[in-house]
Amino acid sequence: MKYKVNLKEVGLEDANKAYGGFLDAFSFYKTNFKDWFNVFRDDCLKAMETKTFFPIYRMADGEYRFLMGRAYNFYKRPLIKELIAVTAEKLHIKNPYKWETSWGEKYGSHEMKSLRKKLILDIKNISKKGKLACYWNKNGLHAFEEYNKKILPFFKKNNIIFNAENYIPFHFVCCMLIKFNWEHFFQNRNILVVSGCSEEEQKSIMKSLNNFNVNSTNFIIISKTSSMKEVINIEYFKNKKIDMCLVAAGIGSANIISQLEPLNTLTIDIGGFINCYIDYNKSQHGGIFKFPL
Repeated sequence: MKYKVNLKEVGLEDANKAYGGFLDAFSFYKTNFKDWFNVFRDDCLKAMETKTFFPIYRMADGEYRFLMGRAYNFYKRPLIKELIAVTAEKLHIKNPYKWETSWGEKYGSHEMKSLRKKLILDIKNISKKGKLACYWNKNGLHAFEEYNKKILPFFKKNNIIFNAENYIPFHFVCCMLIKFNWEHFFQNRNILVVSGCSEEEQKSIMKSLNNFNVNSTNFIIISKTSSMKEVINIEYFKNKKIDMCLVAAGIGSANIISQLEPLNTLTIDIGGFINCYIDYNKSQHGGIFKFPL
């Protein structure tokens, strides 16, 4: 891509430092961080006020690997370990169709093809109505850069809309929840959290959100191991005012987000950032994303 935007200010700490010297997101047009982020933030607030379904799905190494297969990262050290591991998966020496994610999802070989097709359909739906927050950048650590050249061909092959209108950098989501008047998304708002958290974790999340002066916090609890197959019941919430849905369901977040459409509001895949609501001391992405108070 011709254009790149530096994301130094995207977190509560210097993102350039956290990413080995620089973190530059690809862009379809010439812009800067503040202008790009502000347009995104305004779109999210508008969706909350107008009761419009506005889904945001984050895509990074886990989603890419599930959809496109594992890719070589020639910057990893020791390189021989990377070459052996990726080659073994590509040659089916290590079965790539039995899937287990860092989030805890587990899927069998007989499910993989149908789950990929379903995920592509969910992403296609989200791309038409909201944003795809893609990890698509150059950074000093060379983290997950191996997928940079694969993203555009993948979306084109699968007829998924991906352009200046619906793409944002992966890091914008957490930024919106911790910086630049982030309180506007929580104060006096009704929040729905969808995740596989335990009862104790629910209490911690509720305590955290209460610190933000939310009006209410509700939960839909899903499986920790098979969110891509989960069917949720939202009937109770159709007659409730929900201002924002926070989804933490791993790769399966696209499936969950799509099912939340009838609630007609801002619906965000927050992924592992939910851990910062469970434990104030946790942080994400080299410490740049953490509890904002």
